[in-house]
Amino acid sequence: MGYTILLMALFFCHFLADFTHLSTSWMLDAKRFGKNLFPIYAHASVHSALMAIVLIPTHISLYAFGFLVLFQLNTHFIIDVLKGRMNGWFPSLQSPANKWHWIVFGFDQFLHAVVIILMVHFVNTIR
Repeated sequence: MGYTILLMALFFCHFLADFTHLSTSWMLDAKRFGKNLFPIYAHASVHSALMAIVLIPTHISLYAFGFLVLFQLNTHFIIDVLKGRMNGWFPSLQSPANKWHWIVFGFDQFLHAVVIILMVHFVNTIR
């Protein structure tokens, strides 16, 4: 699988897990304030499971595969918990009318994108 296709496939997984029915109200409620960690962990697990499916055709070693799946799981979980906690620390961030709401949202998505780019870089480095 080429670099561009892998990158696009992993970003599509991110879209599916974050912006479709795969993100349930149970998960979204927990993500809102970064509390009740299990639903956020379940949400991060959806991300890592989808990305695991995409990584299978790359034929990387089992060790590298496990590393990348856990890297996605843990980083997604941490980013989402911290973003949610910021909503609790700064309640005005919850309002879409507040420009900082969108700055924080954009930075959250930027961090997730960096993780995906690092994953693709790692796959291409070890081949």
